[in-house]
Amino acid sequence: MEFSPAPVAAWAEKAQKDLRDTPLESLTWHTPEGISIKPYFTGEDISQLPFTAQRPGDFPFLRGRKTDKNSWLTMQQIKAAGKGTAAIDKAADALNRGADGIHFVIRDYKAFDVPYLVRTIDLCKHTISYTLPDSPHLFLERLYAHLSQHSISHRNLQGFINYDPLTLSGTLGKEASASMAKVLDLTKDSSDLYGISVNGTSFSSIGASTVQEIAYTLSAAVEYIDELTKAGQTLESVLRNMQFHLASGTNYFFEVVKLRVVRLLWAAIVEAYQAEPALAAKLQIHASSSSWYQTTLDPYTNVLRATTEAMAAVLAGCDSLTVLPFDSTFRQPDEFSERIARNVSLILKEEAYLHQAIDPAAGSYYLESLTRDLATKAWDLFQEVEALGGYQDAAERGFIFKSIAEVSRKKFSALATGKQVLVGTNKYGNPKEKIDFDPEQLIQSADFDTTRAAYPTEVMRMATELHLRKRKRRPKAIVAVIGESVQRRSHATFAQEFLKCAGFETVLQPYQTVEAASEQLLQAEAEVVVVSCAETAYAREFGPRLKTHKAKPTIIMADDPENMKDELIANGFDEFLFEDCDTASLLDLLHKRLVS
Repeated sequence: MEFSPAPVAAWAEKAQKDLRDTPLESLTWHTPEGISIKPYFTGEDISQLPFTAQRPGDFPFLRGRKTDKNSWLTMQQIKAAGKGTAAIDKAADALNRGADGIHFVIRDYKAFDVPYLVRTIDLCKHTISYTLPDSPHLFLERLYAHLSQHSISHRNLQGFINYDPLTLSGTLGKEASASMAKVLDLTKDSSDLYGISVNGTSFSSIGASTVQEIAYTLSAAVEYIDELTKAGQTLESVLRNMQFHLASGTNYFFEVVKLRVVRLLWAAIVEAYQAEPALAAKLQIHASSSSWYQTTLDPYTNVLRATTEAMAAVLAGCDSLTVLPFDSTFRQPDEFSERIARNVSLILKEEAYLHQAIDPAAGSYYLESLTRDLATKAWDLFQEVEALGGYQDAAERGFIFKSIAEVSRKKFSALATGKQVLVGTNKYGNPKEKIDFDPEQLIQSADFDTTRAAYPTEVMRMATELHLRKRKRRPKAIVAVIGESVQRRSHATFAQEFLKCAGFETVLQPYQTVEAASEQLLQAEAEVVVVSCAETAYAREFGPRLKTHKAKPTIIMADDPENMKDELIANGFDEFLFEDCDTASLLDLLHKRLVS
């Protein structure tokens, strides 16, 4: 049986009929990247796109360079302190248990035991990569010297050298540039060892948008091309050695499209340099699960986040993948969490068979359209940076990190108002969760990532945990609903959920009058009293009564004060809590009062 094609107008007419009085346009999603996502897409949306007929392996490599299977390397990231022998032993064990490669994050390259590494791991068989704090050429010279002593050819090395001062500091000094040039000289015969890494994670980990991550990563890469070719390196050598490290976040379809856009725009840049088009295919993309979305509270939810993040990166055609352990925000990952992280990638390959499909998003009306929109936005921002003189000049003027700060503030605001949800952190918290670490020590630790989306809520939760440990009880919050009203109940429910996620023991108590509520609450032991009452007279009356409470709780109104904020504060209220309000100042107030 054949079906006649339905024109777009027919779809729109049927959708509008089903929606009744709701305008179809109201379903359009306006993203932080400035892209409008329609409620549906059709073949007409991609009929004029030039890249829809392209195949995997064809320039500009939007669909990747892979033509056989969508294979990727499962890379385990391991921090190496001191001599790093324990890290090397852990790496050898991981390679025997499913990891395809290791990414060592080395704090002190001078102390790192290179001879032990060469003896313990077959560097010609496994992909081994290194993040180095400075002077990467000196570490590589040591490595090559020990390989030579054991008659091992450096030509067979596989992996990457991750040293990226540009995205960290915004500048590339002469010493750093010279060191990177020497790395390229050393690796010229090691075709599978990439000497240049550009870390888009430096942007995404502090809240950058997808457009910013793409544009600034490309801009930094162009800066490296220009600086290293000025230093005497050939354009071919620089392009052959280029690798991007990008984080995969929770915005699933955007993350799938992101890597496609990076390859598409990188090909345009290679073409602009009049280099051999095939060099664009040399770009290596290493993906990792996002640190921005990792949470300390209810940490097992990180396993679920990381799974969808990893899946997006794999479907987009990443070359290698690192899944961060679910507990890495608050402790040194153990054998269990590292195994689970490693197995996420293995399951996607061995059980979900995602390595069998190259660019499964091909032909999707939505994703092909999104590829065009995201590429256009990212290219416009890339050109804006170039117009400012390139990455270094734009960074020195403050353009790059100020623009990221603006976006991250909006993201924090969306989390604070509940518009964006982090399950287990700002919604659906686990009130019975037992924290098995020292909250005070963690907050004061230099390793505790304060740039993550969950950080403001977590600090509040740590304060309630400290209260529990010191006073042997959780801080208590009473949500008092005075009178009958659906709106009041809604505000009260929101307040109760919010305070539960902040770690408070919360109790919802209904009252018919202000007098009854105040008489009861004046005797109650509670650190926070939330009042939900619509009448202005109630609000003016309640605050002054509760001011005489011996424990002096924080008094919050569960409603929008509109133009009465100053008057209500004068009448005893400390803060206001309602859906879509910015809870950042309230979290800060509660935190200060609990720890004081």
